[in-house]
Amino acid sequence: MTTLPRPPSLASRIAQSLHDDILAGRYVAGARLPAEASLADTFGVSRPIVREAIAQLKADGVLVTRKGSGAYVSETPGGQAWRVASAPDGGPTLAQLFELRRVVETACAEMAAQRRTEADVDAIRAALAAMRAQANGQGDMASAAAADMAFHHAIAEAAHNPCFTGLTDFVSQQMLAARQRAWENTARLVASTGAPRAADSEHAALAEAIAAGNAAAAREAAQQHLSAAAARLGLPG
Repeated sequence: MTTLPRPPSLASRIAQSLHDDILAGRYVAGARLPAEASLADTFGVSRPIVREAIAQLKADGVLVTRKGSGAYVSETPGGQAWRVASAPDGGPTLAQLFELRRVVETACAEMAAQRRTEADVDAIRAALAAMRAQANGQGDMASAAAADMAFHHAIAEAAHNPCFTGLTDFVSQQMLAARQRAWENTARLVASTGAPRAADSEHAALAEAIAAGNAAAAREAAQQHLSAAAARLGLPG
């Protein structure tokens, strides 16, 4: 008989379940988790799966392990890393990630306009120029998508809040494939119609609003860009 493979997200789901128990107070800071064998029985999985889940929680700062003693809840049970919680259908959809992107990037644009330095403005404009260069035939669309990420990273840096920078980078990485697909679709449209890339003017408007220190205009430019970007991906505007 052929054994069906376990879903690859199983360890992550167990890690999430254990983390939920910790956040609910079932295991307090300093408490020892049940032994691997006991957890394996509870979840109906093998010990290596439990071990993988514990390793994930250890990497996130939720657990600490003591040789020969087991796994214990750390003094920071909320963890020191952020990840998207596992879902029964395999995780967040592109639309869900884009909703998060809207919230984060519009806030970053507004704060960047309020807090940017001349060095920040220079970095944003340099990233914008690099993105245009890649899209204008000096690179491929994968490079253009990476330059797009660098542009939005520079804006997040200008907000001078490392929490927003980290979250922006996380969402960008999750959406890298979709971003590259959008650049490829735009390149085909430009080649067939000769129309200018709408994203160019959207990015430029965002950069200039930040440079001008106009927080309201920066937020509006970010909203308009993200609405147009959603449409290019076939998502609700």
